Amino acid sequence: MPDDIPTVFQYGLICAGTEPVANLFEIYVSVIRDLAVPARKIHQWRVSGRLHGELVKQLEQHPGERQQYLRAWLEKAPWTLEGLDGPIVASRELTQEVLQPAIRYAGLPEWYTADHIKNAGMAGVWHCCFDLRVTVHSPVLHIPKTQFPWIFFGFCTCFDEDAERRLRDLYVELMYRCTFDELYTATKTASLISLFDTHGLGAGMRSFPNLEDMLRGSPWRFRIVYLLKQYVLCENATLHDFLAKTFGFAYCRGGDESADLKALYRRLFIEKRIDPLVLHRAAAKGRLYEMADASCGFAGAEKAIFRRLLNEGCPSSVPEGKLYGSYDENKDPAA
Repeated sequence: MPDDIPTVFQYGLICAGTEPVANLFEIYVSVIRDLAVPARKIHQWRVSGRLHGELVKQLEQHPGERQQYLRAWLEKAPWTLEGLDGPIVASRELTQEVLQPAIRYAGLPEWYTADHIKNAGMAGVWHCCFDLRVTVHSPVLHIPKTQFPWIFFGFCTCFDEDAERRLRDLYVELMYRCTFDELYTATKTASLISLFDTHGLGAGMRSFPNLEDMLRGSPWRFRIVYLLKQYVLCENATLHDFLAKTFGFAYCRGGDESADLKALYRRLFIEKRIDPLVLHRAAAKGRLYEMADASCGFAGAEKAIFRRLLNEGCPSSVPEGKLYGSYDENKDPAA
């Protein structure tokens, strides 16, 4: 889902109910990713008032059975895309409306704007807690995978978006029971586990695999396999040097091999639902190739490529300490 408020509104992702939002987002993904329609063309359809009709036409060309269901649904739901052909939303008032509950929760003056908050001189962890409050209570936003909160509040441990939504609900409940100062203090002292326990939500927190393991040291210490997951699931995430050397990207011969390796890890995380801790242990023992081959069953050219990248290129072993990163409020995570 888009991370910025204007885009959410401009492309109908604010429409009432979770099913229409999910369907529309899946339609955009199918048209842009599967049918290679440029985003600028979709923008042109929107501003010219042709978005609904053109999306239906595009879906008619898609071979997928699911996409044909979405086409039939969209044909009967033109209301989801009505009124989107105006100029770009002037987002100041809209942004203020979305920020207001978080402003009150954090105890800030109600007249504060996004600029006031940005320039208030607060620590990076404070801003992450504030952003978490904004997104988990918003009807239109989600936790962006490209940003720090997705990692060190543990959303990166979830196996799919349904689990992320359930974790989001757990944080909503936590914030009903604790103050912003409690949340901020627990986050900056890596004691979120105690905060969940104190407010009677420990069992809910422990129902998510690997979440307690993540929160035990986050944000000051976390497994870099979650940076790998962030990189392969996001188009604009950073590939850190230590990540590239540990997981094989540093040994790729050109963009095609990098894309193939990224697709392999995406397959492991999404299709095979590999536990990130399994990848962590495989990297530590120099057995990434064996683990991936056992899960995916390599053959032919890909077998040779991935053997070279993951078996011959990657270290034969990695010290445990090198498989952890830490959050620096002044720059990117560092190993």
